[in-house]
Amino acid sequence: MERLLRELMMGQQKEVVDNESHPDTAETVNISALALIKMLRHARSGVPLEVMGLMLGSFVDDYTINVVDVFAMPQSGTSVTVESVDPVYQTKHMDLLKLVGRTENVVGWYHSHPGFGCWLSSVDVATQQSFEALHQRAVAVVVDPIQSVKGKVMLDAFRSINPMNLNLRAMAPTAEPRQTTSNLGGLVKPSLISIVHGLNTKYYSLNITYQLSSREQNMLTCMNKKSWVDGMNLRLTSSVEKDNDEKCKAINSLLMLFSKELSVEESKNTRETTVKKYGQVNAKNRLEEITGSFLANNMVQQIGTMINAHSIK
Repeated sequence: MERLLRELMMGQQKEVVDNESHPDTAETVNISALALIKMLRHARSGVPLEVMGLMLGSFVDDYTINVVDVFAMPQSGTSVTVESVDPVYQTKHMDLLKLVGRTENVVGWYHSHPGFGCWLSSVDVATQQSFEALHQRAVAVVVDPIQSVKGKVMLDAFRSINPMNLNLRAMAPTAEPRQTTSNLGGLVKPSLISIVHGLNTKYYSLNITYQLSSREQNMLTCMNKKSWVDGMNLRLTSSVEKDNDEKCKAINSLLMLFSKELSVEESKNTRETTVKKYGQVNAKNRLEEITGSFLANNMVQQIGTMINAHSIK
């Protein structure tokens, strides 16, 4: 997980063209590590069906949106579309979040496209417009859990385009329908399937960045550390394991022999038993010798393992 997040932060940051004559007023969606992981886990759990959920965060300023957490919705979906948001479930969940001190607002919604890229269908655009009716800066995030492999997350954020801007663009082809979200040089090259489904005509893409808080960084750095519990795990070499197997077999056979000797001693007197044992293996003494050696060798091995685990911390 740590490698995944590092590759995301290093590999998916998009360059922004510095142009003084046209200052970049890009609107950026900052997604936290917690929100990203929960979206991916939810999306992968629903494959091959689509899943959806709501994003919690805040509108920092005119150009920044922070997504700090997400929660899943109980909607089911097909490979084409997903059901609309359940307002009753949303209200109950938000009330429960307030009870535990979570005061973030809903900044948008997310859903998955398992295996067929990031874009908005006509139903998705209608759902997004319903969110924008509540808040004009609401964001729709689409994640593809199938194509998200090897540290590269297939994810994009969208917002619908006002039809009035389309009318202005028809009269003036050079007019840009999203003046306040220019994202100069900050967007990934659009795919053909997204253009076919209305990218830059029905909706436009927003810039995305991934952020790690100081607590999340500390959590990830501690994941690879050794704990005292690791010292309790028995790590044996192949030679020690082979020796233990041989001694266990010997102990098992000696126990059977010793149990027979006990039964014979009960039926015969002590002198006859002592005479009969001459020249034979003393099962009792041999058991004491093997078990003592077995315990001593494994205690030394275990103590050495605990010392090594402590020194690696």
